[in-house]
Amino acid sequence: MKDIYFQNEEHLNCFIRNLQLIGLGSEGNCYRLNKDTVFKYLCGPNYEQRDKEEILQFKDINIPNYVFVQNITYLKNEIVGVLMQYINGENLENHNLYRLRIINLIKILDDLMIATKKLSDLGISVFDVCPVNVMYSNARLYLIDTMDYSMVDTDSKILFKENMSTIIRNIHNKIFPSKVIKFISLIPELKDFKQDRELLSNPSYFLKILLKELNSYIECEVKTLEEASKKLKR
Repeated sequence: MKDIYFQNEEHLNCFIRNLQLIGLGSEGNCYRLNKDTVFKYLCGPNYEQRDKEEILQFKDINIPNYVFVQNITYLKNEIVGVLMQYINGENLENHNLYRLRIINLIKILDDLMIATKKLSDLGISVFDVCPVNVMYSNARLYLIDTMDYSMVDTDSKILFKENMSTIIRNIHNKIFPSKVIKFISLIPELKDFKQDRELLSNPSYFLKILLKELNSYIECEVKTLEEASKKLKR
C-alpha cells in the first residue's frame, strides 16, 4: 500500500468513478480500491485540521481485530482520503450474531476480548462503535472505523473494561434477540448488564451463565440464541 497523489479534482473524481462504492458515512464514503484495500474519501470539518502524523498514529499496531489507517491520499498538498485493509465480510447492521452457534459465539467474543486487552494495554480508547462499524468475517469480529480512536492516560485494566463495555453495549442487539433480552431481565445476576462493566467486559462469561439459565428454563439444550428466542414464551 502506498500514498496516492491526485493532480487536480478532475483526476480525483475520475479515480472515484471507477471504484466500487461499499459504504456511506457522515465523515466520508468508502470505496474498494482492490481485493485488499479500501479507499475512504474524507469529508466534513473533522479532518480539515488533522495532519499525517495524527491520522497514521496507529499504523504500525498489529492487532488483527482492529483495522487502522495505513496510507493517505492527497489532492495536491491537502489530505482528502485514507487507505486501509479491506475486510471481506458483513457488517453487523446486516448480520446477527445470535444466529451463530453459542459455542462459536463464545470463541468469537473471547478472541475480541484478547484483542481489546492488547489495545487497552497500549492506552488506546475506542470511539464511535456501532453495528455498521463492526465486521464479521471468518469467525472473527473486526472494528473498522478507527480514525477517531485516541491515546488516553488511563490504567489499562480500567480502560479495558471501558473499551469492552463500549463495544458490547453498542452491539448487544446483534448478540441477543429481543426476547432473550427480556429473559435476561429476569436473571438477577445478569439483569443490569447494560450498566455493569464487569459483565460487559466479559461477554463469554455472561453467555455461559445465560446458556445455563436458558437450558434450564426451556428444558433442552439450545444451540443458538435465535433458537432460544423461538422457544421462549411470548
